[in-house]
Amino acid sequence: MTRALGGQRLGGDRPDELTRMHHGDATRDLAHEIDVAADVGGGSTWVMPNTISETTSGVYAVSPSRRRRLARDIPAFLPGKPQREKPGSEPVLGPGFPGGAVAARMGDASPRSATDERGSGMSVTEQRMVDFAASLAFAELPKEVVHHAKRRVIDTLGGALAAFTAPPVQMARRVALPVAGHRGARVWGSLTRVAPDTAAFVNGAMLRYLDINDTHRTVDGSHPSDNLGGLLAVAEMLGAGGRAFLEALTISYEIQCRFVDSVPFNDKGWDQPVPGVMACALACGRLLGLSREQLQQALALAIIPNLSTYQTRAGELSMWKGCAAGNGARQGVFAALLAAEGMTGPYEPFDGVFGLWNQTMGKAYEIKPFATRANGLTFGITQTSLKKYPVRDSCQLPADTAQGLRRKIVAGEIASLRIETYRSAYKGAVEDPELWAPRTRETADHSMLVTIAVTLIDGAITPDTFNSDRFKAADVLDLIKRTKVDVIDEFTKAAPGVRNCRLTATGRDGATHVEHLAWTAADIARGLSDQEIETKFAKLTRDILPAARRERLLETLWRLEEVDDVGRVVDQLWL
Repeated sequence: MTRALGGQRLGGDRPDELTRMHHGDATRDLAHEIDVAADVGGGSTWVMPNTISETTSGVYAVSPSRRRRLARDIPAFLPGKPQREKPGSEPVLGPGFPGGAVAARMGDASPRSATDERGSGMSVTEQRMVDFAASLAFAELPKEVVHHAKRRVIDTLGGALAAFTAPPVQMARRVALPVAGHRGARVWGSLTRVAPDTAAFVNGAMLRYLDINDTHRTVDGSHPSDNLGGLLAVAEMLGAGGRAFLEALTISYEIQCRFVDSVPFNDKGWDQPVPGVMACALACGRLLGLSREQLQQALALAIIPNLSTYQTRAGELSMWKGCAAGNGARQGVFAALLAAEGMTGPYEPFDGVFGLWNQTMGKAYEIKPFATRANGLTFGITQTSLKKYPVRDSCQLPADTAQGLRRKIVAGEIASLRIETYRSAYKGAVEDPELWAPRTRETADHSMLVTIAVTLIDGAITPDTFNSDRFKAADVLDLIKRTKVDVIDEFTKAAPGVRNCRLTATGRDGATHVEHLAWTAADIARGLSDQEIETKFAKLTRDILPAARRERLLETLWRLEEVDDVGRVVDQLWL
């Protein structure tokens, strides 16, 4: 016998006959939208007529009375293991119940394959990316690579949690609608369960807000850790273990780093999410267990709809500066989920007449080889620059140089200051006039002038520099007015292999003081020590995480490859 939740007998025994409900004038078959739960005790089947209604956004809302009843009487309605919530919180029921191929990955259905008739034909670039994403295995990763991956997880999460109350992050949380069941992913800090692509965006905005997550800058630049929010969201949705997550993270880093090593896309006016969305889609596809054909579709669905321009980082910068890459991760997750369901993407995303190469670069580029244990190449996840300071990559070295100069002369005694740098650093951190007197924190944390002036005056540049609008203070702007910046050909030719910064301060007494630092690629790859990463994590989270919880979280993250379900990591990210 089959009954509605209110006790009404509907007749028949087949769920597809029983869940055919009317919505307005249209009859919708909700058999694939709602998981029908068996009443184990009585052997009857329960459905939910007049309980779930479709909203204007296309999701299913549960009335408060039904929500209470579901939570009290039939917790087994939501299939699989129970949703983890912050202790003391109430279960959340919201948008609908996904099924299909993603559910299959979670053990609820049979996977679907793409129905495109193009076969396996791919361009060389597609083939190499797809083959790498499909074949790299955790067991092949050297211990050093796994350790570096965990270092970057810790480094990224510290910055993310510290940005929980940031205005753009709060805005992102407000538009993140809760979902029912365990097939979503949680927002860090609140542990509200949302759709996985939404979690990728909110958590991506968190981890990038302070501009203190790692970077990779060679031919061009990006932040490979920007995809961490998307990858952890999909891994959590699937109940994946730490090994699968670290495997996917390494894939994402490698694809993004090698693209940045090969293609000067920023110079042509294209932004960091261009390689980021590709890497995220393929790495999420690997977590989802997609076939090579499906990975090809995910890649196409990531590229063509999501070409973002560099206007995000030009002139006065807005809140979107810190959100663009999170949106790239969101779109990468979405592309992978669509491909899992059989969606096909545009043909020839790289080489087509309106493909990425023709539309963005004017010619094709060859992506450098991806690292494997067999070829002995260095993995990108071991090469990225771990930041000391919450400023853009090209301002890290100037901050250290300014600290050295500060030991030689007091800021108040400086009559004039000369900065000598290389071309790409000048272009990104000096050239725009807005960088000389920023009106927004997003512009200020990209300004070499602000970085150096505040460091000389205050001794360090910290998140509070921007939270308090310190960059607008009269003493900071006055020192900037007494500063000139020169691009040195020798420095430009040496970059990016060697980065140089030279500061020359002339005192009011006429004395000259010089500080010159240079970083090699090896210096950048060596980066912060494990202890320095922990210290950075502690400083960023000291006001939001009690010491005992912080230590417990760090312990979990250092043994991430032993965690059987990454949801246990997310459990610890509540504030």
